[in-house]
Amino acid sequence: MKFIPKALAALLCSSALLLSAASQAVEEINRHNFKVAFVQAKDHPHGLGANKFAEILKEKSDGKMKVMVFASGTLGGDAQVISSVQGGTVDMTLVTPGLLSGIEKGFALYGLPFLFQNSAEVDAVLDGPAGQNLLTTLEPHGLIGLGYWDHGFRHVTNSKHPVQKLEDIKGLKLRLQQIPTAIESFKALGANVVPLSFTELYTAMETRTVDGQENPLAAIETSKFYEVQKYLSLTGHFYDPLVAIFSKRTWDKLNETERELVRSASLEAQAYERKVSREMAVSSREALAKHGMQINEVAPEEIERMREQVRPTVEKLVAEYGPALMDEMNAEIAKVRNAQ
Repeated sequence: MKFIPKALAALLCSSALLLSAASQAVEEINRHNFKVAFVQAKDHPHGLGANKFAEILKEKSDGKMKVMVFASGTLGGDAQVISSVQGGTVDMTLVTPGLLSGIEKGFALYGLPFLFQNSAEVDAVLDGPAGQNLLTTLEPHGLIGLGYWDHGFRHVTNSKHPVQKLEDIKGLKLRLQQIPTAIESFKALGANVVPLSFTELYTAMETRTVDGQENPLAAIETSKFYEVQKYLSLTGHFYDPLVAIFSKRTWDKLNETERELVRSASLEAQAYERKVSREMAVSSREALAKHGMQINEVAPEEIERMREQVRPTVEKLVAEYGPALMDEMNAEIAKVRNAQ
């Protein structure tokens, strides 16, 4: 048996300790550096909200917790990023609820057409028991629901003609999110539905693979859809909240104090982003008109005709995705309407 000289043994032991300390230091850095990824542009309210979250968290943690923001789908489309968050390679993302309906089907109900009339109704549902309980259902699937940000009411754009009545939707080749409630609703309205990732949408409109799409006003402006779309019709058919979700793999590495800092920073960023998003819906409409889009209101009686057209589809979807939850949501909406 060969003997290792004491000096060499001490050196090896010291090196091992240094390597262990270095490894722990790297792990500590990784534990406090978070990646937030989403498909919208950095100057969209989602990007502004994510940057605000980074700013708040850094301040609250005295600079120990830092956030790197990846906008415009640079780390992948929504479905890919959700998977990355579950796997822990991305720490946080912001997605529309329908994209979570394959994980927890109740999220699909947010995507029902003509459900909400205004932001007060939206906030009552999101911040009430129904919305908050839904967030807790994500944890068994590797996700932590931090809250709801704002995406806004969605409107139709296309390159063919204004949508002024129900019949104008018939035959339009419209890109829809890859979400059952959205797809079924627009099929019921007579559109030729083309499910596509948001990251593919601009090119699809530019090449006339699709005639148009539907999105909130801020997304239409910041994604420069006015370059490839002529008509904007204010249908307000869906309202999209935005679910802020965090990786459970990352979450489990944090202590209770750190978790509370993340939650607190997310809630403060949520309030900021909702305000910015709703203000931007107004300014984006003005900007889109200046960019040459032809914008038209849709008469209330035509909105009612659309609502009646999709009613059988809505009833079928509610039965499939959660009648009890729908009752809870409707009760919160009714309280707001009765108080007005």
